Amino acid sequence: METMLHIFKGNIGSGLLAMGDAFRNGGIVFATISTVVLGIICVHAQHILLNSAESMREHVKDGRTIGFAETVRLVFEQGGPRLRARARLMGILVDTFLCVTQLGFCCVYIVFIANNIKLICDHYNVRIDLSIHMIFVVIPVLLACMVRNLKFLTPFSTIANLLMAVGVGAVLYQACQDLPDVSTRDYIASWQQLPLYFGTAVYAFEGIGLVLPLKNEMRHPEQFQKPFGVLNVSMVIVGSIFIVTGFLGYLQWGDDVQGSLTLNLQPGLMLVYIL
Repeated sequence: METMLHIFKGNIGSGLLAMGDAFRNGGIVFATISTVVLGIICVHAQHILLNSAESMREHVKDGRTIGFAETVRLVFEQGGPRLRARARLMGILVDTFLCVTQLGFCCVYIVFIANNIKLICDHYNVRIDLSIHMIFVVIPVLLACMVRNLKFLTPFSTIANLLMAVGVGAVLYQACQDLPDVSTRDYIASWQQLPLYFGTAVYAFEGIGLVLPLKNEMRHPEQFQKPFGVLNVSMVIVGSIFIVTGFLGYLQWGDDVQGSLTLNLQPGLMLVYIL
């Protein structure tokens, strides 16, 4: 259960609230089908990574757990001479890409949180520059990042998941009010908009960097990859939430849907901004 909570927290974030905009850029039918396909590809890639890590762990036979970059390095070391010569470089590249992508995700979260806090402060006539809000947001984020043992982060993941569930529930409740007919929305968007859909949807499925640490921290890691194991069940739930949120958000607000669905809510629903 702890691992499942971490998977939910690692995948459900600001990307979820942007799915309405993603569906606007993809079309209500195309985006629904494509999100399912992207979810399957994402889970398949996670299984490939996990299987490769397990194979390399058995190959080195020292009993230690290995991470993303080390898995790639060891895989290249098992290849031909040209691949072996590039093994160390590939490990460095993977670490670099992970740092860049995670830095990008964290920047988005900091901006997202700071923007919502600013909305609340502005509502009560407390005018503070956005950069100041970001500074105050960075401090607790950095403190949380210093915790290396995922077990100690479980209470925070639980609280975050509960708050996100309440916030998303409020968004979906308003999105379900007086829904227009599906035929009033584009089934597939123009080809110029499709890259914007894929960019948002791929960003939403951001949790591949979590799977190895989560499996390594489990007391029963063999339960992680079973057909009805933690990973598959969690990602089915996550993907379903993405589709429902994006579908209802675009269906309700159409071309007026915002980059974050909370921006489409009535100003009186301040609880949603707080969450």
